[in-house]
Amino acid sequence: MKHIRKFETFDFNQTIPVTSKNVLTNYYSCDECNALWKELNETCDKCKFCDSDEIEDLSEDEYYDLQKSRLDEDEIEDMESERSKESDEFIDLYNLRSKKDVN
Repeated sequence: MKHIRKFETFDFNQTIPVTSKNVLTNYYSCDECNALWKELNETCDKCKFCDSDEIEDLSEDEYYDLQKSRLDEDEIEDMESERSKESDEFIDLYNLRSKKDVN
């Protein structure tokens, strides 16, 4: 009985510190090697693939439009389901902060 959480102690006025994965994701493209990539909660100054500093920050829509233009018809559906999954996947900001502090 001592390990059961009581509902009276839960504060309903407090906001829950979570956000969807796609909100914390940064999207990039490289002008040198034409690469597309994304990083979760990290910024990039150089290309992940060729170390060029000729990179461009993209919006989520720009990233997926570019990716869609490079894929075959049968791969587009997989990409769209991945995008939907990322928008539905939530990340606890407290845990994200504590992981960053450890590194």
